[in-house]
Amino acid sequence: MKQGIDIDQRIREAEAAFPGRPIDCYMLFEDHTDAMAMYEAARSAGFRPRVSTTPRQAQACCGVALLVQREEAPAVLELAYEQGMAFENMIALDRQIDPKRDRYC
Repeated sequence: MKQGIDIDQRIREAEAAFPGRPIDCYMLFEDHTDAMAMYEAARSAGFRPRVSTTPRQAQACCGVALLVQREEAPAVLELAYEQGMAFENMIALDRQIDPKRDRYC
């Protein structure tokens, strides 16, 4: 687990790289068991993470990530540190979800 991730700085960098685009945060894991444990811990604490595939821009061993709203990202990261949850990294990217995907009319 990487201590000292400055997610606020990463969000600012993503905002500068993708002006005007919504920014989301992805928590990356070594395996799906760690991802699901973090998902349960975050949900129990009142956060709204979503299980997601790992974005192509991210480097991770496991294909599962947690999609965390940027407003909740610092608190979710703090929760992970406090509870000693295993994770590889947390990154900020422009929104990867295309709401028009698979719509044909």
